[in-house]
Amino acid sequence: MKIKNALWLSPMEGVSDLGFRSVCVKRGADLTFTEMIRADALVRNNKATIELIDTFLKEVPTGLQLLASKPATLEKALKMISKKREEGDQRYLNIVCIDLNFGCPSKDVITKGAGPALLKREQRMRDLLTTLKKESPVPCGMKMRLGLGTADRRNKVYLRVVELANEIGLDWITVHPKTADKNSFDPLDLDALREILAIAKVPIIGNGFVKDGKSAKHFFDMGCSGVMIARSAIVNPWIFEEIKEYLRTGKVSRRDKDYAAALAEYEYIAIQYNAKDKFLTYHRKTFMDHVHGKLGYHSPNKKKKLV
Repeated sequence: MKIKNALWLSPMEGVSDLGFRSVCVKRGADLTFTEMIRADALVRNNKATIELIDTFLKEVPTGLQLLASKPATLEKALKMISKKREEGDQRYLNIVCIDLNFGCPSKDVITKGAGPALLKREQRMRDLLTTLKKESPVPCGMKMRLGLGTADRRNKVYLRVVELANEIGLDWITVHPKTADKNSFDPLDLDALREILAIAKVPIIGNGFVKDGKSAKHFFDMGCSGVMIARSAIVNPWIFEEIKEYLRTGKVSRRDKDYAAALAEYEYIAIQYNAKDKFLTYHRKTFMDHVHGKLGYHSPNKKKKLV
């Protein structure tokens, strides 16, 4: 899997449906991801979970992000995906890569011992990543934070994880360089990211506060092979084109942004492929806000405006 100056759309709960991923790919995103899929629910054939695997369009390159805390469950989920591919199920054939999530700061995830809570459990991480590499039918990687909190940062558990990923031969690591106890607006720990880049033998995807060409280039100049973009793409789906132009020319592009047309694009795909109401409601509200010049970000789970 070749990764160079890559611009990836982040997996976002309540945001990353097929329609929105399509809008971003048409505006320069190189790779997108589904909303996080819980491996245990996938193994149980949970209908609502399977509906989140909305990879119906091959022209929208999409990775599947999984959350798993038990190697046996992860193995079952990956074998299920492989079987579906062998059976010719187009949704599963269209999955271009698989990402294992160790970055979600949700209290629900952490209290269940998943996500960032696993990073300090060296043997469990070895078992999970070994299973991922062995059983994944497509290129595979992981997304991580620096750990749960101050103790994990002090003990540099993230470096042991990177060394493990080097050894196992993952295809990438996406790093959001903060511990899980930090909030959305706390600064990135770039010193830790530099430590990771210094020892990484696999491509590193930088994540956090990428809002334009200049902020993306900072990650590339540090040595990252790509960047992952989240909320800035919600506010401005054209960000991928703008970053590519900035990297090519060093100039900030200024273009007209037709949010109404983007909403129409979104709705055409979302309705055609039966997007869940939560996606339709969120994107209709967000795009119409932007049509009316309200360019702040708001989370799908909160009514409060964030900027």
